[in-house]
Amino acid sequence: MLISNGTTEHIAFFVKWVRDASPEVRPAVIMTDCDQAQINALEIVYPQSQIFLCHWHVLHAIRSHFVTMEFEALRQKIKALITTDNQATFDSLWYEISTDPSVPPSVVKYLNDIWMKRPHMWSKTFRKNCSIFEEGDTNMLIEVYVIHHSAAIR
Repeated sequence: MLISNGTTEHIAFFVKWVRDASPEVRPAVIMTDCDQAQINALEIVYPQSQIFLCHWHVLHAIRSHFVTMEFEALRQKIKALITTDNQATFDSLWYEISTDPSVPPSVVKYLNDIWMKRPHMWSKTFRKNCSIFEEGDTNMLIEVYVIHHSAAIR
């Protein structure tokens, strides 16, 4: 898909075209980057699919809100927050990050406002019993998963 305007409507048009060309393919899981227009389009076209965010893209987006070299401990805690599969560890890490006076308040607000409202999309803590994660945690798996899923149905 090559477009000059990445709006929800344009992306949904393309995804609907793909869906209609392969009606037997109904992905259970779609992994994508952090583009909200793309997420919205996928939710419209595949409302039954779970949409997850690529860990690399989540880290990249979060790191753009603070200087990682100055806050190495924070970077490590955020990475652990994303990759832990344990709820108690997740809760403890978020408490440490959100109450640490050395963490800039703007970063805590950003994390709370943007990311903590939807941890089910990006944290391994909430990604249980999903075979796609046995292969990895990158959005590059969407092609493999959909092709594999389609082939299994035929």
